[in-house]
Amino acid sequence: MDRTVSAEQYKLGMRSFAGAVCILTSSHAGRPYGMTATAVCSAAADPPTVLVCVNRSTTTHEAMAKAGVFCVNVLRAEDRELSGLFSSAQGSAIRGEGRFRDGHWTHLLTGSPVLVNALVSFDCKIVNRLVHGTHTVFLGEVGELLIGKKGKPLLYADGQYAKLAALAHGEPLPEGLDYWGV
Repeated sequence: MDRTVSAEQYKLGMRSFAGAVCILTSSHAGRPYGMTATAVCSAAADPPTVLVCVNRSTTTHEAMAKAGVFCVNVLRAEDRELSGLFSSAQGSAIRGEGRFRDGHWTHLLTGSPVLVNALVSFDCKIVNRLVHGTHTVFLGEVGELLIGKKGKPLLYADGQYAKLAALAHGEPLPEGLDYWGV
């Protein structure tokens, strides 16, 4: 197939997707690794499996690939600063283990860092992977999960953070209300 869509066009189109903001973590050789990600989704319920897409140039990718495990920590709307801390796109100057100074972290079955106050954390063993372009698609079978603190998810869409606004069924959006501001 001839390529007719440029990477820039694709990225612009993908900005229309609203995604839950997660911190992917792993542990390798006694060191914790983590990064902010939105390319996360359910892959199967039986067995419970999540799918994550990770840029191969990141240190977290390398740790996940070597350790064979990872954890998906789904952030609450109040975790915006923590998301920025783990995001290279946000220009965080803090790297490596320093990123884990904020938040309450523990470990489950795999030993990957688990954010206790996340909405939910899925502790996974990698059962399959597919390299495509700049990324690896990892399938992780969930061995354990931790339901954390209640709240609304932190979202990312159109290049900015967002949060859910509850609407009654069939209720139109109030005129002039900005749902994207947090």
